[in-house]
Amino acid sequence: MNKRILGLDTGTNSLGWAVVDWDEHAQSYELIKYGDVIFQEGVKIEKGIESSKAAERSGYKAIRKQYFRRRLRKIQVLKVLVKYHLCPYLSDDDLRQWHLQKQYPKSDELMLWQRTSDEEGKNPYYDRHRCLHEKLDLTVEADRYTLGRALYHLTQRRGFLSNRLDTSADNKEDGVVKSGISQLSTEMEEAGCEYLGDYFYKLYDAQGNKVRIRQRYTDRNKHYQHEFDAICEKQELSSELIEDLQRAIFFQLPLKSQRHGVGRCTFERGKPRCADSHPDYEEFRMLCFVNNIQVKGPHDLELRPLTYEEREKIEPLFFRKSKPNFDFEDIAKALAGKKNYAWIHDKEERAYKFNYRMTQGVPGCPTIAQLKSIFGDDWKTGIAETYTLIQKKNGSKSLQEMVDDVWNVLYSFSSVEKLKEFAHHKLQLDEESAEKFAKIKLSHSFAALSLKAIRKFLPFLRKGMYYTHASFFANIPTIVGKEIWNKEQNRKYIMENVGELVFNYQPKHREVQGTIEMLIKDFLANNFELPAGATDKLYHPSMIETYPNAQRNEFGILQLGSPRTNAIRNPMAMRSLHILRRVVNQLLKESIIDENTEVHVEYARELNDANKRRAIADRQKEQDKQHKKYGDEIRKLYKEETGKDIEPTQTDVLKFQLWEEQNHHCLYTGEQIGITDFIGSNPKFDIEHTIPQSVGGDSTQMNLTLCDNRFNREVKKAKLPTELANHEEILTRIEPWKNKYEQLVKERDKQRTFAGMDKAVKDIRIQKRHKLQMEIDYWRGKYERFTMTEVPEGFSRRQGTGIGLISRYAGLYLKSLFHQADSRNKSNVYVVKGVATAEFRKMWGLQSEYEKKCRDNHSHHCMDAITIACIGKREYDLMAEYYRMEETFKQGRGSKPKFSKPWATFTEDVLNIYKNLLVVHDTPNNMPKHTKKYVQTSIGKVLAQGDTARGSLHLDTYYGAIERDGEIRYVVRRPLSSFTKPEELENIVDETVKRTIKEAIADKNFKQAIAEPIYMNEEKGILIKKVRCFAKSVKQPINIRQHRDLSKKEYKQQYHVMNENNYLLAIYEGLVKNKVVREFEIVSYIEAAKYYKRSQDRNIFSSIVPTHSTKYGLPLKTKLLMGQLVLMFEENPDEIQVDNTKDLVKRLYKVVGIEKDGRIKFKYHQEARKEGLPIFSTPYKNNDDYAPIFRQSINNINILVDGIDFTIDILGKVTLKE
Repeated sequence: MNKRILGLDTGTNSLGWAVVDWDEHAQSYELIKYGDVIFQEGVKIEKGIESSKAAERSGYKAIRKQYFRRRLRKIQVLKVLVKYHLCPYLSDDDLRQWHLQKQYPKSDELMLWQRTSDEEGKNPYYDRHRCLHEKLDLTVEADRYTLGRALYHLTQRRGFLSNRLDTSADNKEDGVVKSGISQLSTEMEEAGCEYLGDYFYKLYDAQGNKVRIRQRYTDRNKHYQHEFDAICEKQELSSELIEDLQRAIFFQLPLKSQRHGVGRCTFERGKPRCADSHPDYEEFRMLCFVNNIQVKGPHDLELRPLTYEEREKIEPLFFRKSKPNFDFEDIAKALAGKKNYAWIHDKEERAYKFNYRMTQGVPGCPTIAQLKSIFGDDWKTGIAETYTLIQKKNGSKSLQEMVDDVWNVLYSFSSVEKLKEFAHHKLQLDEESAEKFAKIKLSHSFAALSLKAIRKFLPFLRKGMYYTHASFFANIPTIVGKEIWNKEQNRKYIMENVGELVFNYQPKHREVQGTIEMLIKDFLANNFELPAGATDKLYHPSMIETYPNAQRNEFGILQLGSPRTNAIRNPMAMRSLHILRRVVNQLLKESIIDENTEVHVEYARELNDANKRRAIADRQKEQDKQHKKYGDEIRKLYKEETGKDIEPTQTDVLKFQLWEEQNHHCLYTGEQIGITDFIGSNPKFDIEHTIPQSVGGDSTQMNLTLCDNRFNREVKKAKLPTELANHEEILTRIEPWKNKYEQLVKERDKQRTFAGMDKAVKDIRIQKRHKLQMEIDYWRGKYERFTMTEVPEGFSRRQGTGIGLISRYAGLYLKSLFHQADSRNKSNVYVVKGVATAEFRKMWGLQSEYEKKCRDNHSHHCMDAITIACIGKREYDLMAEYYRMEETFKQGRGSKPKFSKPWATFTEDVLNIYKNLLVVHDTPNNMPKHTKKYVQTSIGKVLAQGDTARGSLHLDTYYGAIERDGEIRYVVRRPLSSFTKPEELENIVDETVKRTIKEAIADKNFKQAIAEPIYMNEEKGILIKKVRCFAKSVKQPINIRQHRDLSKKEYKQQYHVMNENNYLLAIYEGLVKNKVVREFEIVSYIEAAKYYKRSQDRNIFSSIVPTHSTKYGLPLKTKLLMGQLVLMFEENPDEIQVDNTKDLVKRLYKVVGIEKDGRIKFKYHQEARKEGLPIFSTPYKNNDDYAPIFRQSINNINILVDGIDFTIDILGKVTLKE
């Protein structure tokens, strides 16, 4: 009987797949089909730094929006100033053009009104100073304009009003912003200035350019509003004018709610997750933790849960305003007394032992703590006694509803004044209590569960149940209904029987008993009359959102549905799942697999959060650097010892690292090891497996040491270290490892984070914690292998430990189709552990024992997929048997064992798979896509489509243009601090500035001198901060738009930027004087964006380039897009053998660059290296070896283009177009 298997190797930007058949009779596999897809990662990675693409887009959008709001504010203020004749006249049309077309009004009077001049004493700070201290005659135009200029300047400077809901680190009392504001207020007070305008005028009048007035943190209310009120009072402005100005200058739109982005509840589908500041969630979190605490006291034989009295003793620790988060040691101290406690695994003896480390962080209940400080210990009753809004449509509000009202006010009110008003009038609090109420700050993070689910859990958690046990009970009242549950007899009967099922359930008896859910469902269905499907609502602690069963398409073929789910917000994982869907669905359409196919999948560990991925990458870099250092040390020490040169292999480097870890001694014999004892021919010491492979040990570095060959062969054999006679001596030698990981644990515990911490600081701490955890796992794992008395269940290669949440969702996604017909729970999807794949690669000859896997060719994804497809229970058993036989052989008994391969020529076939592999590169053309969103209209919500450009249109830097010796040259402003070497100073445009800088740094250390202040005029305090420099690389920039104020010189009228990349290249071909001639046309991203904005039909874009060339009128031959695949030929397209994959493999390339001179870069489809690649400029030749990169002019290329001349599907099948 044959069995079809699909093997999948998923990665962050790759998917290798392979289909094999298992022949039960022949006991071998047969390779049916295979492929490889490379796609763009769901995040942006630049210079090794990962960032969210969405966050980058949002950042740029926020800046654009900010500019627009500022412009709108100025327009509104100018309208008021014009209305009351406080500035030169501007028509409504002038302001409308500025609003809609960004055409700034340029009347001479307006320009003169805004202009500053030290000679004429025109300065907006002076105008503000006059308005504050001098009553102006508003019948005089000059005085009216002075007042208007002062008010307009307040408009330009008034900034953004942070609200009380802002919990960012900068906005805390000791944050950067508030500290800066406080410092400025102190300086004003010391200078004797009550108003900001006064203080800045005083500074400028006394010190001029020597002091910088801008770039200070100011407070909207304390500084600008206060000054505005004083000016209005001094000038005796009418209430109507004050109201108009107040609205125009200080109006601010409320922040847009982000509630729509909150995930959905695990248990109550459709319900949003609860805010973690809600009192009910705080109690839920506290009870989950407290119920999980176990203690072993002086009279206890083992760990036990806390008693009722002990729980009551520690609960007040959670309600401290001073400690919203605290260490577990506080709990231990409260229960055991000072220095009378320890973690259960600590070696020191204490009377009380706990199941938590003393440094374990514990979240308190800060919301409840703050409410208790105002309303008393019985804070809910305190609220009910003072709350005035107790009536609702159908009666009075419940206690819970009143508490919810108060929490909602605290959570949503952005104004401190309004919150204080609520406290006075609705809660009847006195001034002091109202002040405390208004100062309550809530966290704005979210729990995993909804408030509805949390409230179902609470009654059972209050009884002391573990969360896992409470989850089975939580929804039973809903399932059986109020009528049944509210009867004491029924409730007691259910609690006793379900409790017995939950507490006595043994997972190892699952095959006989069934799952615990089935047992509880059967009990409820058999004892109560319940509607059909009612028991399906039973909660389970491991419930996560699952995918609906796969549906058949119009041709009756089962197809995977969308992988989108509220549970996954990771863009990298989502991109991988979408590609997985396309591959699997195509295999189903072509009947290569069906729903009965067995699926083996290995998940990429890189599908973690960004901080974990960054920590992994950083650690890898550190290890690579360390390995290079080890290589140098080997060369040096070996040369000193033998007088001979040696080029270390990766195995030599691994041995050297183990040697360093062991302090140059054998851990088993204590013998000192020299460099020549393990490097070179016939080494006396070699690599051994701490846990022998025959009993489930792997070949990870954690399981390897350097050992005396004779001892390993004759004494250790297949034993565990604990089975050796000298085990105690061995433990003494590895004691430093234990000390190391215990010290690392302490360092990790110091890297704590908390809600509201600055994101950058928090990310750094999280990354450091991840790196330390990896170090801890390594050293602890290495040490514990020497202390194991038996190999624990789950330790072997076949156990999928370490499979993360993303992996679980990928498994659930595939299980929506690949499961047995009688039960979805009987899945045909099996997880293969990454370490097992690596082990089998080596066993089957695809990789040397201790060599790193080569990742230079994309085909390694496909090779892994084939390996994964061939790994099943039989292969695990064969491996274990092979290692047992190998141990016996090493002991001099029996013959050398052979490990059977999936088929006879497996190694040769897989190693040569690249010769028949077309790597599909999925690079979607996103430029024509619409932006779609729902907008509210008079007829309801309507789906609107926009013209949003996808991708970066140009580089960020703006360049200026100057004329030198009749030539237009381009310049850029650079901070002086950005210069790194003296030669760069030669690019400075202004000779006087250049000379001044050179004189200032003469005879000094360059880096130090350039960092010090350099004055253009020290007497006037004119610093040189930025300089104009020639941008020699800029020759033909793009002119994106005109300056607002046009120069008389035409070359200065535009904003100049550099093109980041080109979008498309059109090639034209025809005869000119009986000769074949080619021309080209390039479309940049900015030109493409303009075209698609104009285009009515986005699916037809042939007119994005002319149908004929400009010079000779040649017809359009083809178009090339970035990322497009091409097939190359030498002279004639008929050379291409579409049915011969080997022929296609050497011809397939990807467009990776379109240069302004028409040259194109093509990268070989299997080439995985990112840098250091040789570039070939010669034409393609059929008989030449492949070139990693071709860089060719349009006259040298002969290609067929994907989408125009041929198509390649997601499985790699090429079809020529007619």
